[in-house]
Parts: sequence; C-alpha cells; structure tokens
Amino acid sequence: MKKSAFFSALGIGLLSISLAAAPADAINQIRQNATQVLTILQSGDANTARRKAEAYAMPYFDFQRMTALAVGNPWRTATDAQKQALTKEFQTLLIRTYSGTMMKFKNAKVNVKDNPVVARNGKEITVRAEVSAAGEKPVNMDFTTYQSGNRYRVYNVAVEGASLVTVYRNQFGETVKTKGIDGLIADLKAKNSGK
Repeated sequence: MKKSAFFSALGIGLLSISLAAAPADAINQIRQNATQVLTILQSGDANTARRKAEAYAMPYFDFQRMTALAVGNPWRTATDAQKQALTKEFQTLLIRTYSGTMMKFKNAKVNVKDNPVVARNGKEITVRAEVSAAGEKPVNMDFTTYQSGNRYRVYNVAVEGASLVTVYRNQFGETVKTKGIDGLIADLKAKNSGK
C-alpha cells in the first residue's frame, strides 16, 4: 500500500493535461507537463518548489470525481454537505501524500508511452507512462482522464495495474460500514491533522 500511495502521489505531480483534443495532443501535453513539473521540483528550496508544483498540477485533477469513485455507492446517499466535506478531506489527503513524497522523485525520468487507451468517442483517454528513479525498478502508471471543455482532467491513477480509487474504495467502504459517512469524514480529518 505504501509503494502504491508513493507512486500515485508522484503521478499527481507529474501529470497535468490541458488543451488536448486528440490522444496525440494529450500525450504531448503530458510530456511537456512532466518536464515542467520536474524542472519546478529541481529549482529553489524544497518547500517553495513543492508548493509551486502543487499549484501547477492541482487544477488538472478532478478531485470531486476521484472522491465519488473512491467512496463508491455511499456517495449517492451522502448529503451535499457531506460530499463537499469528503472531497475537501480526500483532496487534502492526496495533496499531503503527494507533498511528502514528490521531492524524493525530483530526479525521476518519465517515459510517456504512445499507446493510450481511448474510450467514449475520444472523451476518455488513459495515458500510460513509465516512471524510473535511480536504484528503483521502473514503475508503470496509467492516468485516466476525461474531456472537459478544451482539456482532459485526471480522475484516476493506476500503479502497476492497481487503481488509486479502488484501493481507497476498499478502505473507505469498511469505514462507512462501521462508522457511516460522518465517521469517514472524521477519520479523514484526523489523518489530515496528523492525529
């Protein structure tokens, strides 16, 4: 689980997709964005670089959709206030994980593959990449995106075939069964505050 979270967090920093109208455009944009994020991470002091990389990457992820998928069926019965709270806390959890690990991968190499999986008439594209760092075995990552206006937004990351939202769905499902939606929100708040 730690390794999966580690590489999923890296994915948040390395993937921003904008102005893509076709798979080739999305692939080229990922390559450009990965290069830019790595450049940001290698410049200045660690805290400043981390904050800049976060700010750069965050707008290109759909945290509400990621949260809905991670929560699963209980999302449908949650109130609007609960959905907002869940999204806020899950986003904080993902960013916190990302912030704590991305600096370790500032010297990583990202090889974006030319074989995306296209679905829903081109509105959904899963882009594949291989991330390698010194002393580590290369890791395969899949970034599932959907078209939103003139850009693609990421709503799932899979590491070596293990989906981030599925991993969290299993954890969240157990919590919701025993503590309900409010219990899940409380657990996420506690994690985010370091308790």
